[in-house]
Amino acid sequence: MNAAYVYLQLYRLFDKSTPIAADCGQLCEKACCKGDDCGMFLFPAEEQVYKLLNPDWIKIEKTDFSYSYGGKTFYTPLALCTSECDRYQRPLACRIFPLTPYVNSDGTLEIIVDPRAKSICPLAKSLYLENFDKKFVKNIEKTFRLLMKNKRFAAFMTEYSAYLNDFRRFFND
Repeated sequence: MNAAYVYLQLYRLFDKSTPIAADCGQLCEKACCKGDDCGMFLFPAEEQVYKLLNPDWIKIEKTDFSYSYGGKTFYTPLALCTSECDRYQRPLACRIFPLTPYVNSDGTLEIIVDPRAKSICPLAKSLYLENFDKKFVKNIEKTFRLLMKNKRFAAFMTEYSAYLNDFRRFFND
């Protein structure tokens, strides 16, 4: 199946599903959307969405964050906003922020508060997972349980979770 189609369908789960019942961007003046040198990782094959849509407000850059699958090394692209985004074309990582998927040491998928968000997001600093909108969390779980069925995606999640562990140690998570 076409990866762009899959991601576009998953994006729809987050059109009206948000972390809390209010506009959290008002708490921090949209801190997660600011910054010249920060962006969001694209999940495996998600860059196909942006090849298809070709929006003028996003720039995709290569990173040195990599994972291996099927004897190949894949480098994870980073999405950087160059101007105000179209909310309906945002990458999946933006849609689920400040939460993220995580595979724990026994291989179980969890949804956690993203430790990288704790430095900029008031919600990540002060709320626990159970404080977020239940439908929002359930949509994230549904999305990543589906994506984890793909072996390349699962290989990415193993490396991504190890990467998150460094941040979790820093924030005593």
